[in-house]
Amino acid sequence: MQTKLGLDDQRQRDLALALGAFIVAVILWQIQGAALFVYPFRLFVTMIHELGHGLSAVLTGGSFVEFQVKKNGAGLALTRGGTRFVIIQAGYLGAAVFGAALLFLTHRVKQPGRVAIGVGILIGGLTVLYSGLSLYKLGAVETVLAAAILIAGGWLLLTRETDEGRYAGAAVLVAGSLLALVFAGSGNLLTIIVGLGSAAVLVVIGVRGSRDVIVVTLTFLAFLTGLQAITDAWILLKIVSLPASLMPNND
Repeated sequence: MQTKLGLDDQRQRDLALALGAFIVAVILWQIQGAALFVYPFRLFVTMIHELGHGLSAVLTGGSFVEFQVKKNGAGLALTRGGTRFVIIQAGYLGAAVFGAALLFLTHRVKQPGRVAIGVGILIGGLTVLYSGLSLYKLGAVETVLAAAILIAGGWLLLTRETDEGRYAGAAVLVAGSLLALVFAGSGNLLTIIVGLGSAAVLVVIGVRGSRDVIVVTLTFLAFLTGLQAITDAWILLKIVSLPASLMPNND
């Protein structure tokens, strides 16, 4: 009986946290002055939107070439083949499905941290595969520089006898890896930052965060993604009513 009561208390607490996350998401999305705070989440939603296009191309027999996230919050997915009608719809629908699935899993599994870790790994993997990263973009000087930093970091990590020394080695390794990513992703750096940055934050929260922090974070992302999908779809309806000469490129 105590266990059941404990589970009921936890569900009620999770529900209260979810309601709070929803209220905050709605308020932030409506306040003009909150644009700076919302901006990183806007880029996150754009990434999910473009991944929806790309993955739908793969699921309908085509291929996913690359996706891009722009500074103004717009995005672009380059695909080849597949069912065009499904691919076009999958941006908004994909974002809505992602938000719904994230909300469902967060409040259904016993350890929501695993959901955060899983989503982080998935986003990180898709970013590495489809953000345009390529070692072929590295020139000779860039390759030597990145390799030298990575070797130095590895040497420090393996040879230092103190925690401080090993931490320094790990920091140098991270710096070298980031530099290599910058070189390998030239021309699409923002996309890489958004994708790998989101992945890292989710994994860290999943591993180190308390249950309350994890539930609030995932629920907030779920609601925000869903709200943005609805908002973008509404804006699209307004855009398609414009004269052809005034209509910008869109889904």
